[in-house]
Amino acid sequence: MLEDIKFQSYCWSLGTTSFRVKDLNFKIERQLQILKELWDENPEINWNGNDAIQEEYYNKMLEKGFITGEANNKPKDARQKTSGLVQIGVIDDNRHISNIGQKIIDIVEQDDFKGDNIFNINKDSYIYLKQLLKLQVTDNGINVKPFAVLLYFLEELKHLSKDEFTYILPLATNQEYTELMLENIKMLRDNRKTIEDIIQDKMNNMTNYKSAVEFIKENGINSIEEFYIIDMGRKGTKYVEPMYKFFNDLYKISQRDFDEEALDTIMAFIKEQTKKNSKVAKYWKDYLKYSPRMLTEEYLEEIKEIPLFNFKNKKEYAVEFFKVMHTAKWKATLEDYADLNKRYISLSDIVIFDDDKIELDVFPKYFFLNISKEILNTPILSKEEYNNFILKDVEFNKIYSCLDINVDDVITQIQVDYPDKAVSKDSIKTFIEDEKLRRFNELIDTKFSETQLIQLFNDIERNDRTAINEYADWNSDIPTIFEYILGITWYRFSNRRGNVLEYMKLSLDANLLPKTHASGGTADIVYEYNETEEYPEHKVLLEATLTESTSQRKNEMEPVSRHLMREIQENDNDNTYAVFVANILQEEVLSDFRSRKNYQFRGKSSVKTGLKIISLSIQDIIKLINVKLQYSKLYGKLYGIFENAYKDTEINDLEWYEKLIKNKINNL
Repeated sequence: MLEDIKFQSYCWSLGTTSFRVKDLNFKIERQLQILKELWDENPEINWNGNDAIQEEYYNKMLEKGFITGEANNKPKDARQKTSGLVQIGVIDDNRHISNIGQKIIDIVEQDDFKGDNIFNINKDSYIYLKQLLKLQVTDNGINVKPFAVLLYFLEELKHLSKDEFTYILPLATNQEYTELMLENIKMLRDNRKTIEDIIQDKMNNMTNYKSAVEFIKENGINSIEEFYIIDMGRKGTKYVEPMYKFFNDLYKISQRDFDEEALDTIMAFIKEQTKKNSKVAKYWKDYLKYSPRMLTEEYLEEIKEIPLFNFKNKKEYAVEFFKVMHTAKWKATLEDYADLNKRYISLSDIVIFDDDKIELDVFPKYFFLNISKEILNTPILSKEEYNNFILKDVEFNKIYSCLDINVDDVITQIQVDYPDKAVSKDSIKTFIEDEKLRRFNELIDTKFSETQLIQLFNDIERNDRTAINEYADWNSDIPTIFEYILGITWYRFSNRRGNVLEYMKLSLDANLLPKTHASGGTADIVYEYNETEEYPEHKVLLEATLTESTSQRKNEMEPVSRHLMREIQENDNDNTYAVFVANILQEEVLSDFRSRKNYQFRGKSSVKTGLKIISLSIQDIIKLINVKLQYSKLYGKLYGIFENAYKDTEINDLEWYEKLIKNKINNL
């Protein structure tokens, strides 16, 4: 019986917990670039079984700043950090770049992410969507298409909660469990089951857990060796010593009256578990009703109702302890996987993760309507067939026959639910963009209020990465976040005129938050203004930087001027100007930008003179947010300040910014 008590996989996951990253797009792209360099230098070398080439790859990652520190086992670390790329088919098992991976590299190198596909998502996102649709997991009795399960659940249930996504979705490990978990979610929503019930039901149906319970019922647990076996861990008996001690201590407590010593035992265990795994500790805290009021008489009465303390028979107690222990481990593991699953699924840019609600974006919701189950039911391929399938660049409508659908049918369904939108085949792209803009304005109202923007700008100025990362589930680096919130702020200054999503020219995920790419370029933010009584028709280029003062001149002076010159040349509008926003404004940079008013360059039909470049600090932006002027009037005032500053010929370069820009903003 003991030989049957071995760990078995009970859930699927995407990627690997050894490679946890927020900016997954960037990390995939960067790894592909580094791997390409590795194979260009070592074209005839095999990866598998070759510690030397694996270590060389690790060292390349280290050299290029992709990773930090020194791994104890460099080859193992290299394998783990690339395994997620194998899973999604951008590299093969031998870590050579697939045709799909090469397409990603080409997109990055050409800095050409703008997509032209039915979902109106970026080119790279479209590739990832196709790969996720193909993806299957077959391991230790698991036979499932994870993304297909998600699509099926979202069609049947309309949305998933965060808990449903975390704890129940990954338990759908085959066709039978997919239907069972779907019903379990319905019962969860009707308060007929708890998450713990669902986990324990699956546990009770697995042969290894059944064998463990049978063994405990017959024999109890009488040694740390037996406890280690029923723990099903793979780290040795030393790892389970604290849990085994608690198992015995807790039973002794249950056989006598509760006192301060008993509570000390519980608190010591919780502290020990917190050091090892805070997620496991959290479940035990919840189960034992652990709280600051533990020493009260009320708590001493409550704890007596906990099932573990109501068994006089040690074998029955041991069965309950086993159940609680493994429920804690399952929940902790599922929480670990949830973030990874979310990030890989988010690569598709069609799934919205909005606080406690996971759902499909508007067009994908209708596109996959009535076909998600058909995708789910497509046969699981053999290993050889699947390897060819996942590595092959397949046209979207040929991945599965059911994907070759008439878009008119999709539009017809949208028309039923959106009768006032006049959606047609010709206007579907506009409809999708309008829906995104509507959601973006809602996002601004909820997450980017004036107070919140000021806080973020201050955090960015201080380079407080912890505070910034805690604010939102960013998939981007700090400079990109800076550009993003600057774009939102300018949109507010402009009284929300125009399509800000077009103006920002940033790659956004399905949650409309920015993504960082490995292209190395910076996206210009270009606002367009129609003629009014206060200003002529023109554009504004927002250029944001967080470079240190020592490198600002080298890194920013030439690009800002070049971007502005290119914009004027292409659109032949002399009123177009650039706003340079930085955490630090260096005097020589300010002086150089002002001098560009005399710069001559070739236009479409004549030589032009003058580049209008205005410099602002982060604190200037914060001052403008705090201006009591209505946003409907603010931009007109700003334009006047910038125009007067540009035209001035009296004030010297060193005083120009302070007197004509900073002071004028302070006096608004």
